[in-house]
Amino acid sequence: MGVFLWLGLAWAGGTYTVQPGDTLWRIAEEQNVEVEVLLRANGLEEASLEPGQKLVIPAQHIVVAGDTLWSLARNYETTIAKIQHLNGLEDDVLHVGQILWIPGSKQQLATSISSLARSYLGSPYRYGGAGPSGFDCSGFVQFVYRQLGIDLPRTAADQWMVLPASNELQIGDLVFFSFSGNRVDHVGIYLGQGKFIHANSHRKKVLIEDLGAPWYQKVYLGARHVTQPKTIVVH
Repeated sequence: MGVFLWLGLAWAGGTYTVQPGDTLWRIAEEQNVEVEVLLRANGLEEASLEPGQKLVIPAQHIVVAGDTLWSLARNYETTIAKIQHLNGLEDDVLHVGQILWIPGSKQQLATSISSLARSYLGSPYRYGGAGPSGFDCSGFVQFVYRQLGIDLPRTAADQWMVLPASNELQIGDLVFFSFSGNRVDHVGIYLGQGKFIHANSHRKKVLIEDLGAPWYQKVYLGARHVTQPKTIVVH
């Protein structure tokens, strides 16, 4: 289930997994979004739903002075046409304070992952922990992405095995290490600018460190890109 996080001038959207007995109207009310917007965001022509179906919950942006459809489309990595369609706009005129629905984007995903992961800084390390009271490395990764509507395997080795290689590090990629020298035994989440966040068993907490530090470069195996639903999930 998606919830919302205030990020500057936007509510980041997410995904919602349909539960038995759900209706589009109940989901719209719970997620604070109009039924018509849900229909448009998901390309639905009718309101019938199936349990397990994932619905896109679009983000919101509050228009400020200087905003244009062109600048919003660029900043959110979408198109003017998609913003117009989602909001039922017939022209390109915007007004300060106007609330616009924004399709999901890579930028929103990166912001969501980074903000969510950072919110657990200082959480205690606990062997076998999968949160939120304590984490081991793969439990932390799994927990963060589960909050984003993305299910990952439980162990670092399995996460490494099932995800595609990342040829160029991006925010949200998983970075893997082998401290034992013969197997994948540690994982963290890349935050950009050479930093990653992980549950550190030595320092007994979730913290941010430099991927380029000699200690980590010595045991670094590579990165994997997390395949995810069409939209961003947010918490």
